[in-house]
Amino acid sequence: MNFRYALRQAIRRPAFSLAVILTVALGVGGVTAIFTIVHAVLLKPLAYRDPSRLVALRHGATPMRYEEFAAGARTLDSLGAYAGGQDELSLTGYGEPQVLKAARVSANWLGVVGVSPMLGRSFFDSEDREGGPNAAMISAELWHRVFHDDRHILGQTIALDGSTYVVIGVLPPRFQFPIEKTDIWVTHPEQWLRIPRVMQRNSPTLNLFARLKPGVDLATADAELQVLQKNYIQAHPGMLDAKPDTPVHWEQMKDLLVSDIAGKLWMLLGAVTLVLLLVCSNVASLLLVRASARSHEFAVRAAIGASRARIVAQLLTESLLYSFVGGALGLLLAWIGVAFLKQLPGMDLPRSGEIQIDFSVLGFALFLSLVTGLIFGLMPSLSASRTDLNRVLRASGEAGIASDGRRRFLRLSLRSVFVLSQVGISVVLLIGTVLLIRSLANVYRVDPGFESARVVTMSLALSPQRYDTAAKQVSFYEEIVRRVQALPGVQGAAVTRTVPMAGFAMSPIQVAEREFLPLNQRPLAALQSVTPGYLSTMSIPLLRGRDIGNHDRQDAPPIALISVALAKQFWPQYPAGPDPIGQHLVLGTKQERFEIVGICGDVHQAGLDTDVGPEMYTALAQQPPVPATFVVRTASDPLAMTGAIRAQILQVDPDQAVSDVATMGAVIDESEGQLRTMMRLLAIFACVAMVIAVVGLYGFTAYAVEQREREIGIRRALGANRVDVLALILRQTLFLTVAGSVAGVGAAMFLNRLLTDMLFEVKGTDVLTYVTAALLFVTVAVVASYGAAKRAATIDPIIAIRSAN
Repeated sequence: MNFRYALRQAIRRPAFSLAVILTVALGVGGVTAIFTIVHAVLLKPLAYRDPSRLVALRHGATPMRYEEFAAGARTLDSLGAYAGGQDELSLTGYGEPQVLKAARVSANWLGVVGVSPMLGRSFFDSEDREGGPNAAMISAELWHRVFHDDRHILGQTIALDGSTYVVIGVLPPRFQFPIEKTDIWVTHPEQWLRIPRVMQRNSPTLNLFARLKPGVDLATADAELQVLQKNYIQAHPGMLDAKPDTPVHWEQMKDLLVSDIAGKLWMLLGAVTLVLLLVCSNVASLLLVRASARSHEFAVRAAIGASRARIVAQLLTESLLYSFVGGALGLLLAWIGVAFLKQLPGMDLPRSGEIQIDFSVLGFALFLSLVTGLIFGLMPSLSASRTDLNRVLRASGEAGIASDGRRRFLRLSLRSVFVLSQVGISVVLLIGTVLLIRSLANVYRVDPGFESARVVTMSLALSPQRYDTAAKQVSFYEEIVRRVQALPGVQGAAVTRTVPMAGFAMSPIQVAEREFLPLNQRPLAALQSVTPGYLSTMSIPLLRGRDIGNHDRQDAPPIALISVALAKQFWPQYPAGPDPIGQHLVLGTKQERFEIVGICGDVHQAGLDTDVGPEMYTALAQQPPVPATFVVRTASDPLAMTGAIRAQILQVDPDQAVSDVATMGAVIDESEGQLRTMMRLLAIFACVAMVIAVVGLYGFTAYAVEQREREIGIRRALGANRVDVLALILRQTLFLTVAGSVAGVGAAMFLNRLLTDMLFEVKGTDVLTYVTAALLFVTVAVVASYGAAKRAATIDPIIAIRSAN
């Protein structure tokens, strides 16, 4: 009976019901959307066999260390490895050449994680040995997109970078281990193409993961790891992964996969939960007003025998009806929100293929709707049931609810407390948003060291079979540079190993004329191989010496340009003191000496929010990279030139695929994508919170005017002018706004410590930000409430006094 009556009440007042339902849907939908991501990424066990036994190392390892650990470990059931990044392999024979994202894994990788292929088999050990047959496993998405779900693909050969591979298996849908957005898996994880072949054996580019033996806990395996690491350091003291001061521990694979994003996701969930609390406060305030309007009804029901518990139950039923209908609509909003969040550029999440609204999320949404209904319905229900029968029944109009007059907390009415809490929550979110906006603004004020305007970049992955010598590789790069530079509207073109902020290789480096140090005691420098004209194309200033020229070829003495940071690394007095030009550098284990011929400006290789590091540029003709990046500076829109640039590349090699086409500005934005995305989401939450709080303040002011209409009429009759009445009403609004803002500032001082890792050149307790955010909210709130206060100033005293009698 309570439900039927609640339904009739909701239908009788559709505008009110719709306002409550939409408000609840907004809050429940937002929390459910973020919880869907948190649940999939952080809470769900990994979708592998017995995932609690899967562990991994945080730091990279060399192939030598991998082999010694695999041979010496007794607590591990199996130990696997994968390359620290993806390769780009060109697939030909299926229409236009296309680039596939390839992960390099050890042969036993699926056995370690405990997953079986959807079709076919996993790798044999022989397929991971030097000289073994080429085999590949493909994703279900690639199988569908390119091979059209052909079950006969197993055993067929495909051409990748000019080499033939046999397709041996198809992975399950949405399977993405070890790297997201992988199309194809091949063996030989030590042969990551981003690392020059001569450096692969000594480079710590392997990520190790393992499965513990049954009955072995993490502490036991970690104790064995310390012994293995100690033995490795003693046997190979100079290796890059044998530094005694670098801690090495097994960690749960799940924790390691999400370690970079966990804190940010929990912060987003906390922020959107604050919005939900604000929604509950706003809806409770609306229900309190509604209950005040129904005071006569409750008094009559109480007079004819209805108990207080019966009235509370009826009002709670109405609240729960609103919350469940709003929750159902919120679930739809959550589904839309999850799809939107997954497409944001800064939301490159681990386990993204598992993000979906499942039964766990549905249960959470149901529980959330129940709790929400109880939170915003309980206090108005208790207040409405506490009715003064004599006063209400004697009144000819609405008499109000006792709670709004006598029930007070710290001399504030219940509605005032609701409004104050809304203001406080809004200010917390607004301050967090302003901090992130200021951080992003500070990031983009940093000089990257180059000019990004009108520069387009694209990746090139040459076939190791077709371009099996350095001479062939150099000839291809120089030919496309020559052709593209001749195009109308092109101001410069060059080839480089990588562009700034898109990843880079590092190498141990030292001055050749000084005493040689072990590899792991030498400083690391970012290593780039570039064609002549790279500095001018990127507008990187040449400060001393000369640039790389066309005469710096394979048969010429090796040369290098260095950055200012690298010059100061070895010659701290620079630009005073000894001149680095003419000195020689040695890279890695090679004894080849590179003469320093020039010094160029520093570039932020790792991102605008990181310090510049040492950089070394070698002549591409002397050290050609197989995967490379083509950069072109144009006189106008660079993306409009991509078709002509592609055409020139295909004229040189019809099978050469091009990938990752983007402007340099987009590359910079992508490097700061996570900060930008967090700022946008927090800004959305803050805007929603501000709108709800301002609407709540306006409603509070309008309600106060209505309740005090007779008082205002008397004041006007006694001589109060409009300014006095306006000040009377705004004073109460201003008090709540300022009090709520002060409370919000205090809460933000504590909560915004969670933002510390995301802030750049601004403190989480920045006074200017707090004052600015609070003043902004107070100004908006007072302006929004002015309309209701102005109406009070125009009340006719005679009409007000007559209507109140």
